[in-house]
Amino acid sequence: MTGKQVAKRRGIQGPESFDLYGGLSGLTLEPDRFELGHGVVISVTYAHLMSHFVMAFAPASPGKHHPGPWKPTAGGGLEIDVTAELFVPRTCNCPHLDNLNLIWWIVALLRLRAATSIYVPVVSSHSYRTIASMEEQPILTTMEVRGLPLRAEEQVNPRVGTPELEWIKSHWAPASALLSDDDFSTAFHAIDFSKWHATPQLGLLALWGALERLFSPSTQELRFRVSANIASYLENRGENRQALFKRIAKLYDLRSAAAHGSGEWGITPYQETYALARRIIQRMIETGHVPTRDEQEATLFG
Repeated sequence: MTGKQVAKRRGIQGPESFDLYGGLSGLTLEPDRFELGHGVVISVTYAHLMSHFVMAFAPASPGKHHPGPWKPTAGGGLEIDVTAELFVPRTCNCPHLDNLNLIWWIVALLRLRAATSIYVPVVSSHSYRTIASMEEQPILTTMEVRGLPLRAEEQVNPRVGTPELEWIKSHWAPASALLSDDDFSTAFHAIDFSKWHATPQLGLLALWGALERLFSPSTQELRFRVSANIASYLENRGENRQALFKRIAKLYDLRSAAAHGSGEWGITPYQETYALARRIIQRMIETGHVPTRDEQEATLFG
Protein backbone atom coordinates (compact mmCIF):
# COMPACT_ATOMS: atom_id res chain seq x y z
CA MET A 1 0.00 0.00 0.00
CA THR A 2 1.47 3.37 -0.98
CA GLY A 3 1.64 6.34 1.34
CA LYS A 4 -1.09 8.11 -0.63
CA GLN A 5 -3.35 5.08 -0.27
CA VAL A 6 -2.63 4.98 3.46
CA ALA A 7 -3.31 8.71 3.65
CA LYS A 8 -6.64 8.39 1.83
CA ARG A 9 -7.67 5.48 3.99
CA ARG A 10 -6.86 7.39 7.19
CA GLY A 11 -8.49 10.61 6.05
CA ILE A 12 -5.25 12.52 5.50
CA GLN A 13 -5.65 14.88 2.59
CA GLY A 14 -2.42 15.53 0.69
CA PRO A 15 0.18 14.50 3.28
CA GLU A 16 2.91 15.46 0.83
CA SER A 17 1.79 19.11 1.15
CA PHE A 18 2.66 19.54 4.85
CA ASP A 19 5.27 18.49 7.37
CA LEU A 20 4.81 15.18 9.18
CA TYR A 21 5.66 14.29 12.77
CA GLY A 22 5.70 10.62 13.66
CA GLY A 23 5.04 10.08 17.37
CA LEU A 24 7.29 7.24 18.61
CA SER A 25 6.65 4.97 21.58
CA GLY A 26 8.60 2.11 23.15
CA LEU A 27 11.97 3.89 23.51
CA THR A 28 13.95 6.32 25.62
CA LEU A 29 15.84 8.70 23.34
CA GLU A 30 19.21 9.64 24.84
CA PRO A 31 20.16 12.68 22.72
CA ASP A 32 17.49 15.35 22.98
CA ARG A 33 17.79 15.96 19.25
CA PHE A 34 19.55 14.17 16.39
CA GLU A 35 19.63 15.09 12.69
CA LEU A 36 19.22 12.09 10.39
CA GLY A 37 19.89 13.96 7.15
CA HIS A 38 17.73 15.41 4.37
CA GLY A 39 15.95 17.57 6.95
CA VAL A 40 14.73 14.56 8.96
CA VAL A 41 15.14 15.01 12.72
CA ILE A 42 14.34 12.81 15.73
CA SER A 43 13.89 14.51 19.09
CA VAL A 44 12.52 14.03 22.59
CA THR A 45 8.88 14.99 23.19
CA TYR A 46 5.88 13.87 25.19
CA ALA A 47 2.26 13.12 24.36
CA HIS A 48 -0.28 10.64 25.68
CA LEU A 49 -2.56 8.78 23.29
CA MET A 50 -5.79 7.53 24.89
CA SER A 51 -8.56 5.34 23.56
CA HIS A 52 -11.30 4.09 25.88
CA PHE A 53 -14.40 2.02 25.25
CA VAL A 54 -17.62 3.88 26.08
CA MET A 55 -21.15 2.49 25.95
CA ALA A 56 -24.45 4.21 25.13
CA PHE A 57 -27.83 2.71 26.00
CA ALA A 58 -30.27 4.19 23.51
CA PRO A 59 -30.27 4.12 19.68
CA ALA A 60 -29.13 7.20 17.80
CA SER A 61 -31.48 9.22 15.60
CA PRO A 62 -30.41 9.48 11.96
CA GLY A 63 -27.40 11.77 11.66
CA LYS A 64 -27.06 12.30 15.42
CA HIS A 65 -24.98 10.89 18.26
CA HIS A 66 -26.29 8.32 20.70
CA PRO A 67 -28.03 10.10 23.56
CA GLY A 68 -26.58 10.00 27.05
CA PRO A 69 -25.79 8.82 29.52
CA TRP A 70 -22.53 7.23 28.30
CA LYS A 71 -20.63 4.89 30.60
CA PRO A 72 -16.94 3.87 30.34
CA THR A 73 -16.09 0.18 30.49
CA ALA A 74 -13.67 -1.09 33.12
CA GLY A 75 -10.23 -2.05 31.80
CA GLY A 76 -11.08 -1.27 28.19
CA GLY A 77 -9.12 0.73 25.64
CA LEU A 78 -5.45 1.61 25.51
CA GLU A 79 -3.02 4.24 26.72
CA ILE A 80 0.28 5.00 24.98
CA ASP A 81 3.08 7.40 25.92
CA VAL A 82 4.76 9.10 22.96
CA THR A 83 8.35 9.87 24.01
CA ALA A 84 9.98 10.98 20.74
CA GLU A 85 8.95 12.56 17.47
CA LEU A 86 10.32 11.92 13.98
CA PHE A 87 10.11 15.07 11.85
CA VAL A 88 9.90 14.64 8.07
CA PRO A 89 9.62 17.98 6.26
CA ARG A 90 7.36 18.26 3.24
CA THR A 91 10.45 19.20 1.21
CA CYS A 92 12.06 15.81 1.90
CA ASN A 93 12.26 13.90 -1.35
CA CYS A 94 13.12 10.21 -1.06
CA PRO A 95 12.99 8.69 -4.58
CA HIS A 96 11.66 5.34 -3.35
CA LEU A 97 9.20 6.40 -0.63
CA ASP A 98 6.65 9.12 -0.03
CA ASN A 99 6.93 10.90 3.29
CA LEU A 100 4.30 8.86 5.13
CA ASN A 101 5.98 5.59 4.20
CA LEU A 102 9.35 7.20 4.98
CA ILE A 103 8.25 7.46 8.62
CA TRP A 104 7.46 3.72 8.59
CA TRP A 105 10.82 2.92 6.94
CA ILE A 106 12.94 4.85 9.44
CA VAL A 107 10.99 3.47 12.41
CA ALA A 108 11.29 -0.06 10.98
CA LEU A 109 15.06 0.44 10.76
CA LEU A 110 15.05 1.61 14.39
CA ARG A 111 13.24 -1.61 15.29
CA LEU A 112 15.82 -3.58 13.36
CA ARG A 113 18.90 -1.85 14.74
CA ALA A 114 17.89 -0.64 18.19
CA ALA A 115 14.81 -2.33 19.71
CA THR A 116 11.76 -4.20 18.47
CA SER A 117 9.62 -2.39 21.05
CA ILE A 118 9.67 0.86 19.02
CA TYR A 119 6.57 1.78 17.05
CA VAL A 120 4.75 4.86 15.75
CA PRO A 121 1.18 4.95 17.09
CA VAL A 122 0.30 8.42 15.80
CA VAL A 123 1.29 10.90 13.09
CA SER A 124 0.72 14.65 13.36
CA SER A 125 0.87 17.67 11.08
CA HIS A 126 2.51 19.67 13.89
CA SER A 127 5.15 19.13 16.54
CA TYR A 128 3.72 17.53 19.68
CA ARG A 129 5.53 20.20 21.72
CA THR A 130 3.42 22.96 20.14
CA ILE A 131 -0.04 21.39 19.83
CA ALA A 132 -1.20 22.23 23.37
CA SER A 133 -0.75 25.98 22.74
CA MET A 134 -2.14 26.03 19.19
CA GLU A 135 -5.43 27.67 18.28
CA GLU A 136 -5.81 25.81 14.99
CA GLN A 137 -6.72 22.14 14.83
CA PRO A 138 -3.78 19.86 13.93
CA ILE A 139 -4.21 16.77 11.80
CA LEU A 140 -3.72 13.74 14.04
CA THR A 141 -4.08 10.17 12.81
CA THR A 142 -3.25 6.76 14.25
CA MET A 143 -0.71 4.60 12.44
CA GLU A 144 0.68 1.52 14.20
CA VAL A 145 -1.98 0.90 16.83
CA ARG A 146 -2.32 -2.87 16.77
CA GLY A 147 -1.62 -3.89 20.35
CA LEU A 148 1.84 -4.38 21.76
CA PRO A 149 4.38 -6.10 19.49
CA LEU A 150 6.14 -9.36 20.28
CA ARG A 151 9.50 -8.28 21.65
CA ALA A 152 12.81 -9.86 20.77
CA GLU A 153 14.26 -8.32 23.94
CA GLU A 154 12.88 -8.01 27.44
CA GLN A 155 13.83 -4.42 28.30
CA VAL A 156 10.94 -1.94 28.48
CA ASN A 157 11.47 1.39 26.69
CA PRO A 158 15.14 0.67 25.92
CA ARG A 159 17.56 3.54 25.44
CA VAL A 160 18.36 4.55 21.88
CA GLY A 161 21.61 6.45 21.71
CA THR A 162 23.96 8.09 19.25
CA PRO A 163 25.57 4.86 17.88
CA GLU A 164 22.20 3.48 16.76
CA LEU A 165 21.12 6.83 15.32
CA GLU A 166 24.41 7.24 13.44
CA TRP A 167 23.73 3.85 11.77
CA ILE A 168 20.23 4.96 10.79
CA LYS A 169 21.62 8.25 9.44
CA SER A 170 24.18 6.44 7.30
CA HIS A 171 21.81 3.91 5.78
CA TRP A 172 18.15 4.97 5.64
CA ALA A 173 18.39 6.93 2.41
CA PRO A 174 20.67 4.67 0.29
CA ALA A 175 19.10 1.45 1.65
CA SER A 176 15.61 2.59 0.61
CA ALA A 177 16.65 1.64 -2.94
CA LEU A 178 16.67 -2.02 -1.82
CA LEU A 179 12.88 -1.83 -1.51
CA SER A 180 12.78 -1.89 -5.31
CA ASP A 181 13.98 -5.51 -5.09
CA ASP A 182 10.83 -7.65 -4.71
CA ASP A 183 12.58 -10.35 -2.68
CA PHE A 184 14.09 -7.86 -0.23
CA SER A 185 10.91 -5.80 0.07
CA THR A 186 8.73 -8.85 0.74
CA ALA A 187 11.22 -10.29 3.22
CA PHE A 188 11.77 -6.98 5.02
CA HIS A 189 8.03 -6.40 5.45
CA ALA A 190 7.54 -9.98 6.70
CA ILE A 191 10.36 -9.62 9.23
CA ASP A 192 9.17 -6.22 10.43
CA PHE A 193 5.52 -7.27 10.69
CA SER A 194 6.36 -10.62 12.32
CA LYS A 195 6.36 -9.00 15.74
CA TRP A 196 2.71 -7.95 15.35
CA HIS A 197 1.39 -11.50 15.11
CA ALA A 198 -0.79 -12.78 17.95
CA THR A 199 1.54 -15.62 18.93
CA PRO A 200 5.30 -16.35 18.71
CA GLN A 201 4.51 -19.38 16.52
CA LEU A 202 2.87 -17.21 13.85
CA GLY A 203 5.71 -14.71 14.09
CA LEU A 204 8.21 -17.54 13.65
CA LEU A 205 6.46 -18.75 10.49
CA ALA A 206 6.53 -15.22 9.08
CA LEU A 207 10.27 -14.97 9.72
CA TRP A 208 11.00 -18.24 7.96
CA GLY A 209 8.81 -17.23 5.05
CA ALA A 210 11.04 -14.18 4.68
CA LEU A 211 14.27 -16.19 4.91
CA GLU A 212 13.02 -18.72 2.38
CA ARG A 213 12.17 -15.89 0.01
CA LEU A 214 15.77 -14.68 0.18
CA PHE A 215 17.71 -17.96 0.36
CA SER A 216 15.75 -20.83 -1.23
CA PRO A 217 16.86 -21.62 -4.80
CA SER A 218 14.08 -24.22 -5.14
CA THR A 219 11.22 -25.79 -3.21
CA GLN A 220 13.14 -29.02 -2.59
CA GLU A 221 15.37 -29.81 0.40
CA LEU A 222 14.49 -26.45 1.96
CA ARG A 223 15.98 -27.23 5.36
CA PHE A 224 19.45 -27.96 3.97
CA ARG A 225 19.47 -25.38 1.18
CA VAL A 226 18.24 -22.43 3.22
CA SER A 227 20.45 -23.27 6.21
CA ALA A 228 23.52 -23.74 4.01
CA ASN A 229 22.95 -20.57 1.99
CA ILE A 230 22.43 -18.42 5.09
CA ALA A 231 25.49 -19.86 6.85
CA SER A 232 27.59 -19.28 3.73
CA TYR A 233 26.31 -15.69 3.44
CA LEU A 234 27.14 -14.82 7.04
CA GLU A 235 30.33 -16.78 7.75
CA ASN A 236 33.54 -17.60 5.91
CA ARG A 237 34.51 -21.21 5.24
CA GLY A 238 35.49 -23.07 8.37
CA GLU A 239 34.21 -24.11 11.78
CA ASN A 240 32.12 -20.98 12.35
CA ARG A 241 30.16 -21.59 9.14
CA GLN A 242 29.58 -25.23 10.04
CA ALA A 243 28.43 -24.36 13.57
CA LEU A 244 26.07 -21.68 12.25
CA PHE A 245 24.66 -24.13 9.67
CA LYS A 246 23.81 -26.61 12.44
CA ARG A 247 22.18 -23.91 14.57
CA ILE A 248 20.09 -22.64 11.66
CA ALA A 249 19.00 -26.18 10.80
CA LYS A 250 17.77 -26.65 14.38
CA LEU A 251 15.83 -23.38 14.16
CA TYR A 252 14.28 -24.60 10.92
CA ASP A 253 13.14 -27.74 12.73
CA LEU A 254 11.33 -25.51 15.21
CA ARG A 255 9.72 -23.70 12.28
CA SER A 256 8.44 -27.05 10.99
CA ALA A 257 7.11 -27.94 14.45
CA ALA A 258 5.29 -24.59 14.60
CA ALA A 259 3.79 -25.17 11.15
CA HIS A 260 2.43 -28.55 12.21
CA GLY A 261 1.29 -27.50 15.68
CA SER A 262 3.67 -29.74 17.61
CA GLY A 263 6.04 -29.05 20.48
CA GLU A 264 5.92 -26.80 23.54
CA TRP A 265 6.25 -23.12 22.79
CA GLY A 266 7.69 -20.01 24.34
CA ILE A 267 9.09 -16.92 22.67
CA THR A 268 12.74 -18.13 22.52
CA PRO A 269 12.59 -19.73 19.02
CA TYR A 270 11.10 -16.50 17.68
CA GLN A 271 13.76 -14.41 19.42
CA GLU A 272 16.63 -16.50 18.08
CA THR A 273 15.26 -16.57 14.54
CA TYR A 274 14.59 -12.84 14.64
CA ALA A 275 18.20 -12.26 15.71
CA LEU A 276 19.32 -14.29 12.69
CA ALA A 277 17.03 -12.37 10.32
CA ARG A 278 18.16 -9.07 11.84
CA ARG A 279 21.81 -9.98 11.17
CA ILE A 280 21.03 -10.87 7.54
CA ILE A 281 19.01 -7.74 6.78
CA GLN A 282 21.55 -5.46 8.42
CA ARG A 283 24.30 -6.93 6.25
CA MET A 284 22.23 -6.41 3.10
CA ILE A 285 21.57 -2.81 4.14
CA GLU A 286 25.22 -2.14 4.95
CA THR A 287 26.45 -3.64 1.66
CA GLY A 288 23.56 -2.20 -0.36
CA HIS A 289 23.13 -5.54 -2.11
CA VAL A 290 20.83 -8.56 -2.09
CA PRO A 291 22.76 -11.68 -3.19
CA THR A 292 21.37 -13.40 -6.26
CA ARG A 293 20.77 -17.15 -6.45
CA ASP A 294 23.90 -17.53 -8.60
CA GLU A 295 25.97 -15.59 -6.08
CA GLN A 296 24.66 -17.73 -3.24
CA GLU A 297 25.56 -20.90 -5.14
CA ALA A 298 29.05 -19.58 -5.91
CA THR A 299 29.62 -18.71 -2.24
CA LEU A 300 28.35 -22.09 -1.08
CA PHE A 301 30.52 -24.12 -3.42
CA GLY A 302 33.48 -21.78 -3.53
